[in-house]
Amino acid sequence: MTQKNKKNPPKPMTPEMVQMANAKLMEYLQKQNFNSLEEINEFLRTHINGKPIDQVVPLKKGRKTNDEKSDDLLYQALDSDPKQGLMLVREALKYNPDNVRALNYLGEQEKDVTKAIEIFKKAMEAGARQLGEDFFAENKGHFWGMHETRPYMAAKFNYANCLSAIFKTNESIKEYNEILALNPNDNQGVRYILASDLLYHKKYKAFLDLFKKFDEASAYWLFNYALYLFATEGRSAKANKALIEASKQNKHMIPYMTRQKIIKVEPDGYYSPGDEREAAMYLMENLKTWMECKGTADWLFSFIRKKPS
Repeated sequence: MTQKNKKNPPKPMTPEMVQMANAKLMEYLQKQNFNSLEEINEFLRTHINGKPIDQVVPLKKGRKTNDEKSDDLLYQALDSDPKQGLMLVREALKYNPDNVRALNYLGEQEKDVTKAIEIFKKAMEAGARQLGEDFFAENKGHFWGMHETRPYMAAKFNYANCLSAIFKTNESIKEYNEILALNPNDNQGVRYILASDLLYHKKYKAFLDLFKKFDEASAYWLFNYALYLFATEGRSAKANKALIEASKQNKHMIPYMTRQKIIKVEPDGYYSPGDEREAAMYLMENLKTWMECKGTADWLFSFIRKKPS
């Protein structure tokens, strides 16, 4: 007796799909006549749990606008394979050439970094126009808390990353700092990339200013701080202490850097604090900076030999 084929589980929503669904839901909720937060929460509890957005928000009656058609095609693209997704996104941009999320998708699929820069710049400029100068002035410092800012913030982050990749350092640093000014909580993780760039290009004062803004004990943050101290002070007691503290957060990092341990994991963007993937990701982004700082190899081997507690 053969078993029946079970239906394939639904494909997980991408972060961008979640953002689009949330934006659609927020727009719908704002049109309802709720009298209290309790009524909103009750509605969310009884109508949304486990349901796709199209089953929660009623389909719009009448003809859709070009913007709505563009967003519908983009949503389909996000739920498709890259080849089909590109076709759908290009169609979406015919309806709305300034669809920031669609432009971001197009830029992320572009293999030529100079072309990607042009796409992300266009997306960033379109997003800024749509938000408006007054919006920036009123909401600077709180951007990530508003769903309508997310496409612009993603475009600006992607644009900065591309500039960094082709060593347009001053331009990328400017973009990263502007992102942090709009969202000081740094939900996008800009500080890690910016810190690495500042250390690589020996902009030590700027690095220290950035380091002081964030009070965290992550391996990323502490290893960069240890490197900064060594680069500016040499084997000082302060630098040695910083390296000890960093090593406590991830015991794999120094054995990897000194080649006492071979990296066998594949960095894929996901890790847990202190694990081997975190170490592999950090070194993928920062090992060159460590190795080009004169004397770090001897410092690390000395650290291994002394085995400080």
